[in-house]
Amino acid sequence: QGVRIPALGSFDVVPTWTQDGKKDVVIQTPVFQLARNLVDVHDLRDNKDYLPGNKELEPLKYGEVAAAASVSRWKVVACIQGTLSSLSHCLGMGENVALVLRDVG
Repeated sequence: QGVRIPALGSFDVVPTWTQDGKKDVVIQTPVFQLARNLVDVHDLRDNKDYLPGNKELEPLKYGEVAAAASVSRWKVVACIQGTLSSLSHCLGMGENVALVLRDVG
């Protein structure tokens, strides 16, 4: 099941078929799609090809993240909003941005 973080984007895995010798092999490839608001505001290229069909993605469960990190739900929301603000500012300044998420996927 993929996950959607509002105003940031969507994380999911999609099947990729490849051939190993004489047999077809399906590899689950992790993918990320930046949220439409960031794509539009910063005039970025969008990769519309990665999700097959109209796949429903589960919204991020802030409460579960908070419990796993032993912090309040408010702190999780504030950290995500702060990260989004910094990311948007860097994109607006034309900087290259690498958003590294440990232990995702």
